[in-house]
Amino acid sequence: MKEVTIDTKKGILGSSLLWVGGAILLSIVLALLPPDNIFWYKTAFLMYGLTTILYVANALIKEKMLASISTLSLLLSLTLNLTAMIKRGIDSYNLGIFHPPWSNLFEALTFWAFIGGSMYLFLERKYGIRVISIFVLPAILGIYAFAMFKANKDLTPLMPALRSYWLYFHVITAFFGYAGFTVAFGAATAYLLKANFKNNRLIQKILPSENILDEVAYKAIAISFPVWTASIILGAAWANEAWGGYWSWDPKEVWSLIVWLFFGAYLHARQLMGWRGNRVAWLAVFGFITVLICFFAINLYFPGLHSYAGE
Repeated sequence: MKEVTIDTKKGILGSSLLWVGGAILLSIVLALLPPDNIFWYKTAFLMYGLTTILYVANALIKEKMLASISTLSLLLSLTLNLTAMIKRGIDSYNLGIFHPPWSNLFEALTFWAFIGGSMYLFLERKYGIRVISIFVLPAILGIYAFAMFKANKDLTPLMPALRSYWLYFHVITAFFGYAGFTVAFGAATAYLLKANFKNNRLIQKILPSENILDEVAYKAIAISFPVWTASIILGAAWANEAWGGYWSWDPKEVWSLIVWLFFGAYLHARQLMGWRGNRVAWLAVFGFITVLICFFAINLYFPGLHSYAGE
């Protein structure tokens, strides 16, 4: 399968920056209103649900107006999610226990959803590829739903080891990696459906070409892999400062390395061995499974320095 270049839309940067600036400003204004952070998280969750429905409908009904509405709905969902995070930071400050809104399981999951949705929206605006949303947005909604229904939403003080500037750098890079791998999973899943269900007219109609889906998955991983690498390095530096050693074979550290090796193998196979098509698509899908194990199984069920099991 040959490489393809996905054309970008001209003049999109300026308009996108205006929309992003407006969304951030609106988030700040809304966060200054009386409702607490949980109200905004719940509102964002409902908007993510509506947005997912709109994108699925748009995949089935190719209507320009519906496409615009679904994109605006996603932007509003992200705005409300950002509002909730800003408000949670304000609420934690008012309680005298300020910390960034990605420090426990609930906050981490909703932050993952925010970064994943933002990355997808960037790719949609840049490349005009909308249909992978029917795989990416349900994944984001599921992550957010787990936070809303399973995670502890209480604001609690951080343990001493987490009260560090490393919390900003390590966690942000980690979740950019999570988000990028989520988008790659969506594109790879779409590729597998397109390539293996040739006789299904609906799938062949709504999904773009196999070349484009393969390239979107590759670009998402190529961008996310070095960020994930930086996250591991930053985490090692933080561990040395907090616990006196760069590597302790903590379960989360081991699985972060497994994720790194898996997606490193993907890039190696695609670039140096010339793999294309089903083989690399399955690598991306199984790689995302290692991501889910790394976050959910390890954080929730295996005791360690990164465990959320106590929640």
